[in-house]
Amino acid sequence: MCTVTYIPTAGGFYLTSSRDEKAGRATIPPTKYQAYGTDLIYPKDEVAGGTWIASDYNGRIVCLLNGAFHNHVKQERYVRSRGLILLESFKYKNAYDFSKAINLNGIEPFTMISLNYPSGIMPEFTEFRWDGTNKHLSRLSTCKSQIWSSATLYSPKIQLKRAKLFEEWIEKFKDTDGRNILAFHCNKHGPCTFRDIVMSGGDDLMTLSISQLHFRNGNPVFRYYDILNHRAYATELLNTSPEINA
Repeated sequence: MCTVTYIPTAGGFYLTSSRDEKAGRATIPPTKYQAYGTDLIYPKDEVAGGTWIASDYNGRIVCLLNGAFHNHVKQERYVRSRGLILLESFKYKNAYDFSKAINLNGIEPFTMISLNYPSGIMPEFTEFRWDGTNKHLSRLSTCKSQIWSSATLYSPKIQLKRAKLFEEWIEKFKDTDGRNILAFHCNKHGPCTFRDIVMSGGDDLMTLSISQLHFRNGNPVFRYYDILNHRAYATELLNTSPEINA
């Protein structure tokens, strides 16, 4: 929920999300759930019951980052978890309907990346930001590699530096694959561990896991890497249960 990258390929794309959180925060690995009448697969935050990334079995994936454009002053209490708002987004046909209908009063600011890629239909790629007062929805290009960094952890200046690092990496690995992308998300790129792609900060905050949706020639696969416990999960979204590899 703190670093997200999108990389198009000849036959599809990779959407990858790193979760930076306190190491002691309990998480359930990806499992199939039903929400708002839709079958979903997602890792679950045990504390709030929501998630930072979820995919259905019909060609749609949504992921979340904390904060909108800038770091915000955190209130003592919010109405609902942002991770539950992500799940509620599947109640709507697309991000546009979600944006119009959802009531976000009392919800902490967030950024939501949504990608609809149903077979035979032009993909719909959107970015939705809630800054605590206003909604901001924009359409994204599916032909351009992109990176997002959480506004609550990284200042605009640091976000630009991370974007530059990503651009340089893309240029270096033009023929990228899933292993290279995983390496970008889980390797160190500089001396400052708190600002790095795989981060380690104060108060037990660190990169705990990496989730990835790989779509290639009509075949979507959801992968999840538990960095803390050294476990990997993979689910073909035509199947119903994840495979677990030690």
